[in-house]
Amino acid sequence: MSRLDRFSSALFLAVLLSGCASTRTASTADKVLMQPRSDVDAVYVGYVNAIAKQRGTEVMWVNPPKKRVSASVASAR
Repeated sequence: MSRLDRFSSALFLAVLLSGCASTRTASTADKVLMQPRSDVDAVYVGYVNAIAKQRGTEVMWVNPPKKRVSASVASAR
């Protein structure tokens, strides 16, 4: 392998690795400020439970319905 081939291979690997390292921080930059979480949709659960109670049945929630809520970690003032 000639010197030029070794140099170009090393340069290619260095560029490739630096590109991979920089994309990780760019993809997670927005996730620090806004973290989506899911809470139980209490309005819907209450509505279904009220109708079930009127009909004389009981609802057992195995997978309660969830709604997505974006909560900011840092307040922007």
